[in-house]
Formats: sequence, structure tokens, C-alpha cells
Amino acid sequence: MLLRKRNNTRLWGLLAVGLIIAAVLLLFAGPGALFASADAWHGSYWNNKDLQGHPDLVRYDSAIDFDWAGLSPDPVINVDNFSARWERTVGFSKGTYRFKATMDDGARVWVDGKMIINDWQEGKLRTIEADVPLSDGPHKITVEYYEKGGKAIAGFTWDMIYYDGSSMPMPPTYPQPPMYPQQPMQPVPPMAPRPEMPPSGDVIYPVGEVKSPYLNMRSGPGTKYDVVAVLKQNSLVYIVARSSGSTWYLVMTQGGPTGWVKRYYIHTDFPYTSLPFAETGQGGPSPQPPSSAPMYPSGNVNSGALNVRSGPGTNYRTIAVLPGGTTLALLGRNGSGSWLKVKIPTGSVGWVNGYYISTSYPIQNLPSG
Repeated sequence: MLLRKRNNTRLWGLLAVGLIIAAVLLLFAGPGALFASADAWHGSYWNNKDLQGHPDLVRYDSAIDFDWAGLSPDPVINVDNFSARWERTVGFSKGTYRFKATMDDGARVWVDGKMIINDWQEGKLRTIEADVPLSDGPHKITVEYYEKGGKAIAGFTWDMIYYDGSSMPMPPTYPQPPMYPQQPMQPVPPMAPRPEMPPSGDVIYPVGEVKSPYLNMRSGPGTKYDVVAVLKQNSLVYIVARSSGSTWYLVMTQGGPTGWVKRYYIHTDFPYTSLPFAETGQGGPSPQPPSSAPMYPSGNVNSGALNVRSGPGTNYRTIAVLPGGTTLALLGRNGSGSWLKVKIPTGSVGWVNGYYISTSYPIQNLPSG
């Protein structure tokens, strides 16, 4: 009988110790720290800018995409003079990846223990990139960040920019269109690396990319029309309209000619069936952009990089990342005006944080919803 009482006492003692440990973990780690999805980041936060000592907060973050503005990551963390470390192991396909760290103030990044980004200093909002070749399989990523004062912004993403043929299918190839060297060719004016808006103000057209080595631009929608220019592979054009049979695009180049190109040699995410029809006369006069194109107020990205999301909040998925200076059409806003509904140069529609958009148009005048 005495032995049974001793065993029960020992059992209750162990249970009490376990409850105390669990309570301490919840107190110091936060309610989300004990549970994580497979793709979550293990985040540790310190109330100093040098990641010194035991972390004051440990939790799991679904993404490194934070704009704390004048606040802090958590009530237990300082508004200024704090630091963070995020760790995660990710499975990659063999290829070269472009890693991007967006920061205000400082950040640094390691892949498999090798530092690839080091900008550990105070400064305005900026994005630093690094291209890293990776083998097929898991790789450990570590991101560190510190905030001295003012704005507090931390972001981290990556994209594959080159892939190995053994791990992913190669992209399709396209036949070269016929060339007509006997006809006079006009030199192609230099194009900007990535035109953001057409030269006609706030009219928004989708952007297309030439996917053949050379592409004839003609004065009308057919091979009987004269060649007015030759576009090179990867050149970018604005798609204005389509022919009656939808086999030709009416396109504009930035600062260059306007003309017709075969639709099959232009890549765009914009559905061609959504384009208006445009016709030319018998003589093939210079086509003009359709007057029915929608007009919107515009704004410019004022940060180093900006995520475009499927909805008004960081919990929505990222559908595009825009470089600083990109011009967007402003379509609407959420109730508070903190998130803006925009149309990007490719024609896609999404949402961006209004803090990173510069515009002279009154945000409150945009339609809500």
C-alpha cells in the first residue's frame, strides 16, 4: 500500500513538472510556436539588434513578408532595436535561383551555411539579390534581420532563373518566320529593358514578348503588307488589338513603330479573346490604338520590390513581384485604403500595399471593394 502511494506521488510530480514546462514554452515562445506547417519558417526574435542571448520570442511564420511600420512583430518585442532570425529547410530542383532580401534596416542570408547576402547596416528600404546554383534536394536557408529605428520592413523570396534539363522539361522551340531581305528594313530603335506603360498616358495594354529569333512587323494584318520593322527575340511590345481572324496582333513598341505581327510568335499571359478587334483599310494605313481602351489613374512603386497579391492582405498568395518604379493602373481600394487594387503591365489584376505606391490621385476617390 505504501509503495502504491509513493508511485502515485511520483506520477503526479512528473505530471506537474510537464505542465510547468509547457506553460513556460507557451509564455516565452508564443501561442503559434509549438505548431508549424511543413513550409513554415522557424522565427526567433530578440530585444536587441545583435541577436544576442536567449530569444525573447520564438514562433513559426508562414512567410518572411513583413511591414511592421511603426509597430513591432509582437507585444513582447521592442518597436525599435530588435532583431530576428528565420530558418527553414527547402527542397529545390537542380538549377540556379535568384534570392531577394528586402530590408529596412539590415539583413543577411545564408544557404547551406554559406553567406550569399550581407547588408548588415542601417539604411532606407532596398532589395539585394544573389544568384545561387543549387543541386537537387533539401537546402537549409537562414535569414537574419535587424531594425534600428523608423520603418521596420523584412521580406525574402526566390525565383528559379535557370534550370537543369534533367530536372525539368525544356521550354518549347518555335520555327523562325520567313524573312524577306529584298525588302527595305527599318532599323529597330532600342527598347527599354522592361517597358512599364504605353506612351499614351494612363491607357493600359498587356505586354507581350517576342519568342522567335526574328519577327517581321507589318503595316497590316497579313504577309501581303510591307515590313516596317524586324523585332528581335525577347523584345517587348504593347498588344493593342487583334485582327478579325485573331491570327495577328496590333502592337506598339516603346518609342518605336506601330504595326502588326503574327500572334503565334508573341508570348503573353493576357487572353487574346479579351482584346478588341481593329481593322485597317485596303491600303494598310498606320493602325491606331482603340479609343475604347479604359482609362485609370496611375501610381508608381516607390520601394525596391513589391509583392502583388491575389487579395488585400499578406495572407493572400503572391502572384507577381514588381521592381521599383513600375507604373500601375489604380482600379480600386479596400475599405481603409491601405490596400489598392491594381492592373500591372502584363494585364493581370491584383492587390498591393498602398504604402508603397506614389500617386497624385486621391486614394479616397477610388472605388471601394
